[in-house]
Amino acid sequence: MKVLRSAFSSAGRMLLAFMAVFVLLTLSASGLGAQSKTDQEYEQKKKALYQQFSDNQKWHNANIPPVRIRAMKLKKQIDSLNHLRDSLMSYSDSLIAVSQNRSGQIDNDLNLLREEYCLKSEAALGDVYRVKRGYTEDSLKKILANISPKLRKSKAAQRLKEYLTVEPLKAGDKIWEFTCYTLDGKKFNWKSVRGKRLFIILDGYDCMGGHMNPLAFKNFYKNEIEQKVKGLSDFAFIPYFSEDNYEKFKKAADFYGMTEYNPVSDMEGQLSKTDIIYNVTATPMCLYVNADGTIKAITEGFDPKDLEEFINTAP
Repeated sequence: MKVLRSAFSSAGRMLLAFMAVFVLLTLSASGLGAQSKTDQEYEQKKKALYQQFSDNQKWHNANIPPVRIRAMKLKKQIDSLNHLRDSLMSYSDSLIAVSQNRSGQIDNDLNLLREEYCLKSEAALGDVYRVKRGYTEDSLKKILANISPKLRKSKAAQRLKEYLTVEPLKAGDKIWEFTCYTLDGKKFNWKSVRGKRLFIILDGYDCMGGHMNPLAFKNFYKNEIEQKVKGLSDFAFIPYFSEDNYEKFKKAADFYGMTEYNPVSDMEGQLSKTDIIYNVTATPMCLYVNADGTIKAITEGFDPKDLEEFINTAP
């Protein structure tokens, strides 16, 4: 009732005003014969205007109140939905806190397990390399100093030594043409792309879709980039995958829709030296390489603006 009263109160006042005017017009019309020609002309024009007023009032009553009533109903629904959304968000935040607490406990247990076995297990030492940035330099040196003689010859130990001694490449340096392989098992020929500008993604394709859509980057590249580079003979896109066998490599390339772009992998998995040379700290890491083989930029994460700028830059 409050909604209806609000919707029609103004219309009611306007209708009363119109009726009063109509009465005056009726009374004045009875004496038109005694009016001057000018008065008659005035009264006729005034009557026509009040007819417009009446027509507009009919339009108002037919359209505005129903729309306003509907709007008020929708507002109540929206308010209810907003309240539900806020409640769900609050509940979701509490669940996230529980999940993060559990994850923290599990991470702590994994750290303890690695520390317990890394001096005698190559697998554990490999996991230390995988999460090496979570250790201080002194901690890694201490681990290497105390591992068994047999373990010192392992690939994991070699990579940790390289991580502590090798200086990563940076913008302005020459690209490192690491040994890698294509999906057909053949060694990738770096000579085939020399003299071209290179856009290289070092894995992390799921991150570009917010872990929700594995084809997010593929769809972006096909819709936004492919036509722009189609006629560029000096441009090449090289998607890289960090896998340790061909079966995983093929599945990953297919899952992220990169098969058609001739992806490569060094087949070293988590013990990849590429991780050291290009200082991979996040996924994806993107390399932008000039036509002369020098690195224009190395970026953590992918920003479409960086690629657009690189494509539009004259070689």
